[in-house]
This record gives sequence, C-alpha cells and structure tokens, in this order.
Amino acid sequence: MSRFTAAKKIFKVSRRIHMLRGGSTLKYFNDAVKCSKKHGASAENYFVLRFFEMNENERSVYLTSGRSKKLDRVLNLNALTDEKEKLAHKNLFNSSFNGLVKRDFVYAPNSDLDVFSDFIFRNKEFIVKPDTGTMGRGVEKLSADKIGNLQNFYSYCRDNRLLLEEVIVQHEALNKINPCCINSIRINAARSSKEIKLIGACIKCGTGKHISDNFHAGGIAYPVDMDSGKVSGAGRNNSDLNEYEYHPGSGLYMPGFQIPFWNEVKQAVVLGMETVPSLGYIGWDIAVTPNGPEIIEGNYSWPGGNIIQFDRVGKYPLLLSCCGE
Repeated sequence: MSRFTAAKKIFKVSRRIHMLRGGSTLKYFNDAVKCSKKHGASAENYFVLRFFEMNENERSVYLTSGRSKKLDRVLNLNALTDEKEKLAHKNLFNSSFNGLVKRDFVYAPNSDLDVFSDFIFRNKEFIVKPDTGTMGRGVEKLSADKIGNLQNFYSYCRDNRLLLEEVIVQHEALNKINPCCINSIRINAARSSKEIKLIGACIKCGTGKHISDNFHAGGIAYPVDMDSGKVSGAGRNNSDLNEYEYHPGSGLYMPGFQIPFWNEVKQAVVLGMETVPSLGYIGWDIAVTPNGPEIIEGNYSWPGGNIIQFDRVGKYPLLLSCCGE
C-alpha cells in the first residue's frame, strides 16, 4: 500500500470518528499517523480497537496489523508449500482435514458431470464459494430447483473454479442468534517451541439476511473467554462505534452466552494445528453443530487480530512469547 493510499484511509477513518463522537478530524488524523509509525496500527486498527481512547502504554500491548504481519512471517517461516496450499485452497482444505471437516462437498473442476449431479441430488440446498478468497466474498447459498440447466451450471462452476458444500446445520443455541448464517467461532492459535497456545477467541455473528458472518460483510464479533467459552463482553462491528450487548437482529443478550461443546471446539483447533505442523500461526473458523464442532477454514497468512481483542486485552505479548521473545 502506498503512503498516499494509507493516508487517505487514515483521513477517512478520522473523519468517521469525528462524525460519530465529535472532536477534531485533524487531531485524530495526526494521532492515527503516529500510531501507524510507532505501533504498526492500520486505519482499521485505530478505529475498531478504539486506539483514540488509549494511552501509549495501552496501545503497546495490542496486536496491530503491522505487528501481526511481522510475527506471522516469523512463526510461519518454515511453512511447507503443500501445507500452505491446504489452507489457501478450500477444496484441498476439505480433503485434507478429514474428521474435522464432515460436510459433503464437490469441487467442480475436479469432478465429472455425474459426480457433480449426484451432489446436487443429495443436497437440495448448498453453499457455493470460490476455491480461494477471503472476507466472505463470492459466497452464495443456492437451491437445486433454482439453478436451471444443470449442464450450464456445471460448466459455469468449472470455469469459475467453484466449490459446492453441504449446508452446515448449526447448534440450536447459535441458531437463536441469527439463523441466516453460520455464527462461527474464531480462535487464533500459535505454536511455541513447547506447545500450541490459543491466543484469543470470539464468536462472529451475522446480521440481517446475509449468509456470511464475516466482520467485513456486516457481521458483529463478540469476545469469548478462552477458559469458559462464554461471551465476555459487548460486540463490535467495523462501521460504527456502538457496543452491542444485544444482537441487533435477534435481540439476544450476548454477555454470558455459552458456546456449546467449548472444550471440543478448542480440541478441534489443536488437532487442526497438528495436521499442518510446519505452520506456526493460524486463525481457525469453527462451526458448532448439534453433534459438536466442525472446522470451516484456517487462515495462515496474517489472520485477523482485531476481532480476538474485543475483550480489551492486547494479545501482542502472548504472540511474542511464541517467538521466544
């Protein structure tokens, strides 16, 4: 990113903070620029983590984009290409994490029409997603009776390298938050020389009728206590400065909400880390079904740090400790 582009983003965020809470846009801008230089804080870090409310000591312990990027390079320095590919390509991920991924799926470029048709026959509704990509982009939920000509749909999916997946049925407790999407658990995990450490956790909740819970697609993230698996505070999004104790769609009061199968969720993360032992830092997205956890995906390249710090506890020292610092 060029300095000019970064400055434009910082000014846009500074202006937004001014509009939402008052104060001087120029003061926010200058402070955000200082945070960028001293703490590696992006414009989104400054806004979402509320850096404008913190002193320098408080800012020093937060995992910012700059710090996360540097530590990611250290922790994943010895990552094997084939293991990185397993996380970068969703079809390889589903095939590689057998037992942790339980849903039916078909990758159009690797299947013939008969295999593809059998999947459609088994799954009257399904998720269609690009083989690569982030932030929920390009993800759709389709019905078999709406796709029209099957041959044309098959050709389209092959040409666009699309993966089709069975719709995951989430636990009824999570369905009460928002039934329109999977409200997934995010846990960032890192590998030290002695053990796998769980760095931070949150639950990502969709809003409205969007099928993605992604924070960059209108979702709200709530902090989760790592020991108990309970929501430990109000949630945040990346568009305003509200603190959402009540989910804006369902009205459910979230602090104290218990994630079902919490110990099993944490164990699934550890098993996921053990499946790709050359990778040292991964952000895992996990669904919770009526029968337990199912891993959705793993993000090894600079996994988001904002949403695992909404408990107001900076995770930089914990991640540093995994690097031996």
